[in-house]
Amino acid sequence: MAVKRGTKKGSMTASRRLSAKTKPRSINKKTTVQRTRRVSKRISRIEEEENNKETDEENYEENDEEENSHDELDDDEVLSTYSGESGGDDKAGGYADNTLHPDTLRFLKDLAKHNDRDWFHGHKDIYKIALADFKSFSSTLQEELTQVDWTVPILPLERHNLFRIYRDIRFSSSKVPFKEYFSVAFSRTGKQGLYAKYYLSIQPGDQSFIGGGLWHPEATHVSLMRREIDQNPRGLKDILVSRDFFANFLDPGAGRGRTSSKHIEAQALKGFLERNSEGALKTAPKGYDKEHPDIDLLRLKSYTVGKRLKDSEVLLPNSMEFIVDVLRTLEPFVTYLNSIVMPDMGVTAAANGGG
Repeated sequence: MAVKRGTKKGSMTASRRLSAKTKPRSINKKTTVQRTRRVSKRISRIEEEENNKETDEENYEENDEEENSHDELDDDEVLSTYSGESGGDDKAGGYADNTLHPDTLRFLKDLAKHNDRDWFHGHKDIYKIALADFKSFSSTLQEELTQVDWTVPILPLERHNLFRIYRDIRFSSSKVPFKEYFSVAFSRTGKQGLYAKYYLSIQPGDQSFIGGGLWHPEATHVSLMRREIDQNPRGLKDILVSRDFFANFLDPGAGRGRTSSKHIEAQALKGFLERNSEGALKTAPKGYDKEHPDIDLLRLKSYTVGKRLKDSEVLLPNSMEFIVDVLRTLEPFVTYLNSIVMPDMGVTAAANGGG
């Protein structure tokens, strides 16, 4: 039997649904914490399984490290010992928690040219300095993000948010052992878990990336998204066409100008569909009419957006402020996704006018 199409009588608009975030006092944070703890236990089991599946390449790098003067130093001490081995210019200045140093990008650029274990092993000291720089920046970013989205907790960065540089090459056609970028993700449960995420990767050559959403969520969450799109398509569409969101993630370059709202929505949907085309169904999902007016959205299995950052943007003196501003435009999208796939009783009650 086909799923009923159209908008339910009295269904919430996107603005009403997201109004919960403007009423923190009416939200049951105790319920949120309890739910987060339950999910965190599940994530701990996932992480334990992941750690047990580490590749030989990762073990090689971790177990065969040379003894060096940085082994017992914390991040701040590592950064303070930088000797300029990678050829950084004097104008670059020192390291700071709210900026990224040019030598961090320079190391990643060199790694891309010499992506092998021998070179990496011989430049381990420089790698540690670059990693410490990215970690200090990410720690500050995590603190700033909690002011943008109060549901994102401050977690131990290295365990819960930071991605390893070692590649799992067991099932990959590319056998290069290392990623050529640093990356980090934030959500209620860090880089793992079922919640929508904020993501940042730093890669030279104008290939840095900032974005977020749900990438290949589990089947039950895809079903929930399809039901919501079927019953209340404006919930997602209103976010996609909002001015700052569209400008950051979906604008093909022409800008809004005097373009009609209908044309802007068409451009927004086109960009969103292209961004999430990987894994999308070729036919209508089971239970949905192939002539459904939003069939293209219903076929999706991921719900993400993102944008490339230029090296000049990454290295701005106010790069932290710049990146936080982009994440701020992403917050309504992340909040919307979580309200569908991981609804919180306190948020739901507030959105419906409950106390």
